Amino acid sequence: MKKISFLLLALIFSASAFAQLENTKWKTTVDIDGPVNVIFDFKKTTVEIYRLADNSLIESMTYTHNDTSFTLTKVNGQSDCSNATPGKYRFVLMPDAMLLKVIKDDCYDRSSVINGTQWAVWKEHTGIKISDAILKQYVGVYQLDAAHPITVIFENGVLYAEGPNNKLPKSPLTPESNTKFFLRIAGIYWDFVKDAKGNVTKLISHEAKDYELKKVK
Repeated sequence: MKKISFLLLALIFSASAFAQLENTKWKTTVDIDGPVNVIFDFKKTTVEIYRLADNSLIESMTYTHNDTSFTLTKVNGQSDCSNATPGKYRFVLMPDAMLLKVIKDDCYDRSSVINGTQWAVWKEHTGIKISDAILKQYVGVYQLDAAHPITVIFENGVLYAEGPNNKLPKSPLTPESNTKFFLRIAGIYWDFVKDAKGNVTKLISHEAKDYELKKVK
């Protein structure tokens, strides 16, 4: 059975903020035969779910909401949900996140992946222009352990990262400073770290917790 998660990773500070769901975007990780990072793009009455990696459309739904719950109904997409089977969910707000609990949803494809999930807000990252000389400093191989190397390369003015053992296809890094980059496919930040001599020694991947990957080549 295909599992399409209808969640939005969310940053909402109050119920009134939730009422402004229109024209907002959210990111989360869903289970579609393995973890996939997705974006939920809320329009006026519809929400579209895209893969973060390539912006391919997964599902379209209509939605309605009040201050404590919202209802989703499939329009088209990959899940096994019927267009006549809405799903209703209660949300619990935290300072910078939101938790979901199912109220009623007869579509297992949806309820099995949404119930009990946490969401956070998404914003687009346009990046800044930095010199090729700075970018080239970060080329190399980084690893948390020998079984999970990540290779950083420079092509046509852009840094790319690739790590097959980490399920990371070749993906661009968006610079936000001379040392801080955004890895869009995963929705995470990387900080490159230099020693006192100015040599790049490692990168720190800011995820649910921080991971330190040493530069080995």
